[in-house]
Order: sequence, then structure tokens, then C-alpha cells
Amino acid sequence: MDITFLQPDSSPATRPLPHQRMAVTGYVFWLVSCLVFFVMGLAIGRISGPTPSETKPSAATVRTETAANGRTNEERLAATAAANAKYAVLVTVVSTAGEANQIVAELRRKGFTSAYITLPDAGSPTQLYSIKVGFYNLPTANQVTEELQRDLGYKNARVINN
Repeated sequence: MDITFLQPDSSPATRPLPHQRMAVTGYVFWLVSCLVFFVMGLAIGRISGPTPSETKPSAATVRTETAANGRTNEERLAATAAANAKYAVLVTVVSTAGEANQIVAELRRKGFTSAYITLPDAGSPTQLYSIKVGFYNLPTANQVTEELQRDLGYKNARVINN
């Protein structure tokens, strides 16, 4: 009994050419490189977190008129920034919008550009306007409070938690 082994066809027509092998190898290398750089970009994005410009909006002009939903633009900005900052300085509380606007204008002239007004609640029996400054970390909020008390005479200024 003779056993005959079939030889694979090794004719040049069925073997891949060297340039075809190089092309496939190059494509696989390119694909793996893209995948590696994509994963590295995701990792760096998670580590670095948001930039300061993405987390803290700039202060807008204080207006006492209310929008359709009952909040001024400044209150909406304050609410957005409050989610990322922990402390503000409550400078004073007054009973009229005109007086509140005058105090904010004075604070801005003196360099406190982040001064803003918090409007009273519509159903509140006491209609008081709160004048606040900035969104700070605790040490900075304490320094601002001391400066307002010492230099501008706001003896009741205090740090508040947002």
C-alpha cells in the first residue's frame, strides 16, 4: 500500500507576493497605532479634567429686572458657578433695588468685578436684596472678607457657603 501525500500547490500564482504582505502588515500596524493613540487620548482626557474656563463662567452685568422664569441672568450665572465654587462673600443686605445697584457699582469701581445681587424670593414677607462677591475657595474668601471689612467699611461682610 502506497501512501501518497498531496503537496500544497506552491505555484507562484497562489502565494502572496512580497509587496502584498508588506501592504497588509503596514495596514495592521497603522490600525493598531490608531487604536493605541485613541485609548491614550481618552486616558489623558479623564486625568486632566475640565479647564478653568469650562468650569467658571465670567460675571455678567447685574440687572434687577427678572426674566420670564423669575431669575436674572446674574442669578443663573451664580447658580452655574456655585456648582463649582464653594464660597462667596455676603457683603450686605438692603431693602431696595436702587440701593443694591449703587453698592454693586461701588464695589465694581473698587475692583470687585464679580459683585452681584441676589433678588428676594417673590413670596417672602421681607423683600431684601443680598449683595455678594465672587465664588472663591475658603482662604481667598476669608481674605476678601477681611479686605471688605477693613478697607471699605462693610463690617458685617462674611463668608457664606454656596
